[in-house]
Amino acid sequence: MLKKDLMRKLTCGAFLIAELALGILLQVLSGRAVVWCSYAAVVLACLFAALLFSRTHTYYFTQAALLTTVCADYFLVVRGAEEKLIAMLFFSLTQLCYFGRIYFADKSKKRRTVHAILRALVPLLTLAFTLLVLGKNPDAVALVSMFYFANLLLNIVFAFLAGDKPPLFAVGLLLFACCDVFVGLSLIEGYLPLTKGSFIYRLAHPGFNLAWVFYVPSQTLLSLSLLPAYRRK
Repeated sequence: MLKKDLMRKLTCGAFLIAELALGILLQVLSGRAVVWCSYAAVVLACLFAALLFSRTHTYYFTQAALLTTVCADYFLVVRGAEEKLIAMLFFSLTQLCYFGRIYFADKSKKRRTVHAILRALVPLLTLAFTLLVLGKNPDAVALVSMFYFANLLLNIVFAFLAGDKPPLFAVGLLLFACCDVFVGLSLIEGYLPLTKGSFIYRLAHPGFNLAWVFYVPSQTLLSLSLLPAYRRK
């Protein structure tokens, strides 16, 4: 038992060091090296989760979510956003998988009922609002992105309501959302002119890849959130 516990700690330590190294490298390298370091960080989180296998809903949904994230980032990162719609469809599946994890792990029948109702209503209202704003020429990427983000926000809320300690899963989702916020800021100039030197401009152009400062830790924590279930098996 002690040997198994030591091996688990060493493996987790090696995983954290590797993710930290990749997170630093993608900030200091350039060209395709940045792409491969970024993608390697996502793939590594998925592979590490496979080491924490347990016959639980938590494991199956989380592993599926990490796998769809790997697929999404293949199209978004490796392919250079050429297939952004496909990427966002995979990211939407990711959030639906995390919804499954949260829903089936929740022991509160009342909260599960509220969760199910909101899960049906909030994305639909979000899509309706998006269609209203876009008018007669809806953008498929925008619609799927709003559906994805609505589900991500619901996942964050209900993950924190679950009150897991330590809240690795909830914090991982929150960092996921922070990454998306800064990705959005980097794209905002395509819709709104930004004054050079303004606060929003500086956030959109910080001089380093701010989105991945949040994204690498998010994938790391989401993978590590499987540890409690693994320990109980």
